[in-house]
Amino acid sequence: MSTTKHSQHTVLKLPEPVVGHNYGAKGRSSLLNVLEKLVAIILCVAFAWFSRNQVALYLSKLQAQIVVNQTSLYRDSGTFYSSVKENDLCRGPYDNLTSFSGHIGLAGDSTESPKRSFFWYFQAQEDYENAPVILTFGGGPGSSGVVNPLLGQSPCRIGPNGTIEFNQYAWTTKYNLLALDHPIGVGFSYGQHVDNSEDAAVDVYDFLQKFFKIFPLLARNKLVLASGSYGGTYIPTIATEIHQQNKAIIAGRGIPGTRYLDLEALLVTNPWTDIVSHFEWMLYYRCELHQLYNATACSDLYRLLPECLSGLDLAISSAPSIENSMAALEGCTPLITADTNGTVATDIRLRCTPDDPNSILACELPTAWLEDYFGSNKTKAALGVPLDLEWSVVSMAVNKEFVEHGDMVRRGHRLYEPLLADGIRLLRMCSLLGQRCPWPGIFAFLKLIRSPFQADFIAGVDVPWEGHNATVRAIGPGAGNMTYVLVDGAGHFVIENQPKLSREIIGHFIDNIPFM
Repeated sequence: MSTTKHSQHTVLKLPEPVVGHNYGAKGRSSLLNVLEKLVAIILCVAFAWFSRNQVALYLSKLQAQIVVNQTSLYRDSGTFYSSVKENDLCRGPYDNLTSFSGHIGLAGDSTESPKRSFFWYFQAQEDYENAPVILTFGGGPGSSGVVNPLLGQSPCRIGPNGTIEFNQYAWTTKYNLLALDHPIGVGFSYGQHVDNSEDAAVDVYDFLQKFFKIFPLLARNKLVLASGSYGGTYIPTIATEIHQQNKAIIAGRGIPGTRYLDLEALLVTNPWTDIVSHFEWMLYYRCELHQLYNATACSDLYRLLPECLSGLDLAISSAPSIENSMAALEGCTPLITADTNGTVATDIRLRCTPDDPNSILACELPTAWLEDYFGSNKTKAALGVPLDLEWSVVSMAVNKEFVEHGDMVRRGHRLYEPLLADGIRLLRMCSLLGQRCPWPGIFAFLKLIRSPFQADFIAGVDVPWEGHNATVRAIGPGAGNMTYVLVDGAGHFVIENQPKLSREIIGHFIDNIPFM
């Protein structure tokens, strides 16, 4: 089975069409005639045997997701651009594993001024029609989300020189995985940019509504948001947008044509969510817990800390403005840019001296391998990406736009409060050995969240998880409504260092299985 490429309408999932065939006008007409007859026959037979609800079930079981030039009701926008292709880039040893990739046009998209999100969707191996959908995206701001599948979430991992290796700890065994290059301008997503997390969250909601029109069998499944690092800022804003739209739909005030999204849980790894807690505890990690800075540097930086925190207070509470946000960032930056004597920011066990001291990625991730893989014409063709579309691990243009808008200068705990109160569950998975977003600041931030679980969380203890290299503080039934897991033997990218443990953690949490 394969999918053909279309524009200005939703994509069909058809039994066994010719891969990559470019239908002309006559071919399309013939194909439509055949499809119309096929649909008519199926409906007649189904009507004779089943009720209206049973017809829908029967068609779904046949995987007859046949929608020809369907007009989208979403925002009364008529049709929307989509270009989706089935590919076999990441099957591993599984012949039946399916993945799809492509672009979806967002609100405001046009041929002259595009605004198109790129995604890579991996079908769950077990019961994909009912399996939760994990929406995974990068941090940064500006980091590509499609690297996440190749770092341990999908059946394949990136290897030397852009080769692909089998990953036995894939999340896709039980869960649908939807990787998104977010926001526009990141990875293969292209077109009109936004410069803040709130507008970017609106784009994600738009993307999801349209994605579920293309893949309607997944539309009622549980939805889980997963990211890390600056994704800790993206996640609560995206979750808030979804939650508010869901409440509007329940109240009868939803946007015509939108569907309720069953947002179940938020998985956040080593996040940047609260800039005050981040800087307040940074020197404790880099000077007290680990001597990453020398004594002289620590003494000098501790003298700068009060000025840093007062600048943040001014920018966030007293006199919010982009100018004050930029000034606060400038005042705090020395706390994270001092010389660590070659210690890698993402893993304090590693030492590295980059050839280019201005490169922020020279000592992190298999960056060159990823650039080789996604930059190759073979990969682009398989993913259905225009060959002239460039890709990078991090879009410095998007990073600059978000930073200069002041997006990094915020406190995110207030966004989590209504989400937790309404039953959306939160997992924070943190590492002991990553200094980019150190765990003490994250733990301090979690204590600030005023929720039904706050008192128990503050009074709780971190319990060793038997047989695992981690401690757990879970508040609430099952795996917890507010859960904090601290992982040893891992740096900033927990899934890369501890793939088996990462899969066990997210499996327990998504399925709500107690850790103890």
